[in-house]
Amino acid sequence: MQPFDIFNPQTSIKGKYFLEASAGTGKTFTIEQIILRAILEGSVSHAEQILAVTFTNAATNELKIRIHNNLKQALGQLKSSLTNAVDSLPPYLPKDANVKQLYMKVRNALSTLDRMGIFTIHGFCNYILQQHCPADHFIQNHASLTHSQTILHYIKQYLSQDLWEKVLFPEQWYLLLARYPTHTRYSTSLIEKLLASYTTDVFESLPDLSTTLSCLQEWHPSIYKKVITIPKEEFLDQLLNLQHSYRKQSFSISKDLQQFVDDLYNPEPSVKLFSFSRVAETFHPKNRLARYQSCPAFNLIEETPWLQYTEQFCNLDLIFYTVLSDLQVYLKTEYTPWISPDESISAVENLIKSESSERLLLSLRERFQLVLIDEFQDTDSKQWNIFSKLFATKDFSGSLFLIGDPKQSIYEWRNADLPTYLKAKSTFPVDDQLHLLNNYRSSPKLMQGINFLFNKCSPFLEISGYSPIEYYPLSPQSTDDFCSDLHSPIHFFPYNTVQDQANWITNTARYLQQTYNIPLGHMVILVTDSSQAFDLITHSSIPLAFSKNKSIFHLTETAFLTLILLEAILYPEQYEKIQRVLLSSLFRLNLNDVIENKEHYSAYFFALHSYIFSHGLLATFYHCMTLQGEALLQTPQGDLIFQEMEKLFAYLESKSPYPHHQLLYLHYFAETGLWEENLSFSSYSEDEEVMKMTTIHASKGLEYDVVFCPGLDKSKKNKSSSEWIREMYVACTRAKKQLFIPIQNTQSSRQNSAWTNYVRRIGYSSIFEFAQYLAQQHPDLFSLSSYSPSSHMTSLSLVPPDTFTLTPSSSEPMFSFSSIKSMLDETSSHEMNISLSEITESSLPVREKNRNFNS
Repeated sequence: MQPFDIFNPQTSIKGKYFLEASAGTGKTFTIEQIILRAILEGSVSHAEQILAVTFTNAATNELKIRIHNNLKQALGQLKSSLTNAVDSLPPYLPKDANVKQLYMKVRNALSTLDRMGIFTIHGFCNYILQQHCPADHFIQNHASLTHSQTILHYIKQYLSQDLWEKVLFPEQWYLLLARYPTHTRYSTSLIEKLLASYTTDVFESLPDLSTTLSCLQEWHPSIYKKVITIPKEEFLDQLLNLQHSYRKQSFSISKDLQQFVDDLYNPEPSVKLFSFSRVAETFHPKNRLARYQSCPAFNLIEETPWLQYTEQFCNLDLIFYTVLSDLQVYLKTEYTPWISPDESISAVENLIKSESSERLLLSLRERFQLVLIDEFQDTDSKQWNIFSKLFATKDFSGSLFLIGDPKQSIYEWRNADLPTYLKAKSTFPVDDQLHLLNNYRSSPKLMQGINFLFNKCSPFLEISGYSPIEYYPLSPQSTDDFCSDLHSPIHFFPYNTVQDQANWITNTARYLQQTYNIPLGHMVILVTDSSQAFDLITHSSIPLAFSKNKSIFHLTETAFLTLILLEAILYPEQYEKIQRVLLSSLFRLNLNDVIENKEHYSAYFFALHSYIFSHGLLATFYHCMTLQGEALLQTPQGDLIFQEMEKLFAYLESKSPYPHHQLLYLHYFAETGLWEENLSFSSYSEDEEVMKMTTIHASKGLEYDVVFCPGLDKSKKNKSSSEWIREMYVACTRAKKQLFIPIQNTQSSRQNSAWTNYVRRIGYSSIFEFAQYLAQQHPDLFSLSSYSPSSHMTSLSLVPPDTFTLTPSSSEPMFSFSSIKSMLDETSSHEMNISLSEITESSLPVREKNRNFNS
């Protein structure tokens, strides 16, 4: 095991190295220092000769900022050294170095930083395709349109030509249109759904039309011979009476049964026989009642595979993915610029393997002289094929660093491939396999506890043919000597219910805040998924903000509600837009109220229209929520939606001060489906008084003073022992001062959690037994509290929980719609200047019973 110290003069950065960087060892710091050292030592002469590839767009943005700040700091130090010889240079530089020349190198690199190649893997592949083979892959057919507008054009063209007829029967097409109708304002249309999904990988679709027809030709003649032995009317009566032996459905199938029997008794087979989904749903075996009595008519059907054929034929997901798959083929044929992110990787892999790739390989090897591949544990075989062919070869004269930590490889669902990682590592000589061995994150005692835990379960993973993935204890370098009077650095706490768990976390967080001045914003609750997060949020009495690296907009109505509210404010003359938002969970009105009080609500939104142009988007949202917010907050996810809408409105204001431009941004996000990557920050609170909550996966790369880990005690299926250990490692290594781990008293509910897997692996019968052992044998590192939530709660002096209160505006004279109609006739909507204060509270959309907000 070779340690790597970037400041050691004996350490070389020229060559090809495999660098393992455990959690908290300063990986990003090391990357930025490698780049600075390469510039100072002259192994790269220009910033554009540097290539850095990392995992996500957020990571590339952070890396750009970190590199910029480091170069800027170095420039300041060099400038100071020009006038003050006392200022020291980095230890790897000779003492007689030409400081003025070094200053010029860093200044030039800083001024051309935007030309440095900092990409995600998909961005790097797209760069290759755009720069080196544009004629083959990126012919822009519609230069005047954006990419999403061009895709939309081709989707409409595909649908207008009825090209779906090649893959669907008309009956299936009608089912799809019923699911994504174009005539309603309250659901996503098929065009919108296709636009949002056109890059999605399709793994399952319907059989082709000929296969379905073959099944029909085989099935119908055989059953037709049997059913005609029963009179048609009697057959129908038997099926109608059979309904009483099944659970009652929310729909009637009488007409469906009539049509089904007519088609069944027709000697000519019809594919319509597979389209009676409601009949199949009603007569499904799962819906049989205890009083079920069979009948000869349905027995004839049940003996055949009709139910399976019908369920497949009417499966809406399969129908949609079949159309989507055909659309993707159409886009690739008709619109050559289109290529999905994963296909860009395949395209580049095939390109560099081709016989004509030598010119491309030579060009890229000459362009980049320093290559750093970050998060290498999350790569797959295709990505490694690209990097190995380009840079991990004697034909590349520059420097290469593959940087990663196999213990943090938790993205198997994203094709992360540890055998590929180990295969790549095995190609490097042992002397070139380097490690970062100092931990700068966790306090010394906490680091000792983490070392103890993971030493006991090493190796993390063993794969035949490769050296096992071991845990190497890290040397703590943090100067933080935090020590709690109540808890050791790693503390276990038992609980019975989610309410108990939430209470314990709430009380402990308040105790740490009040006793040690640790802000709530520096604490985090790590969960396995959104479901566990919402359970804890529901039972918590302190302010929490749930955050993921990917936005949680797909779990709430935030995107939809934001869009319809802004449309209603900007276009109040279109009452259908106002009606749409009034019926939503923002206002929760019934249709009769909306129709009967049209004048009142129109006047209210005309006033909001004036307000938004005078005060801006975010102020309008606050003004609206002051009077209307209670309706939203009474919904199960209302507080979460409010936080998300607040952040989203703030983001839109940062993009443009003009409301109509802000609406265009919303439409763009809606049509491209880019909520998660572009707005990942939107669900993340920077408030120091709001405690963080995120998933273990999303916490990777982050750090917090205090970490609570309910996610380690949550049972999940289909996880390997090694994957559990790696998730546990990621969770535990987020903590800087204190780590809290829950233990549920009831064993049955968590047979396959990270902790149950861990204790089985190290040979203990229960988590509690292991926690007791740790607390008794190593009390300076581990502690365990007894289960008494009530006494624990009363032992602390707690402040009342923060609650959200709304203050209504003072009542003013009301303007009705008719009273301002003449003004509307004379003045365009954007010139109106009606004050919101002129709209009385009685004219607002909230019902009378919901108006007393402060009671």
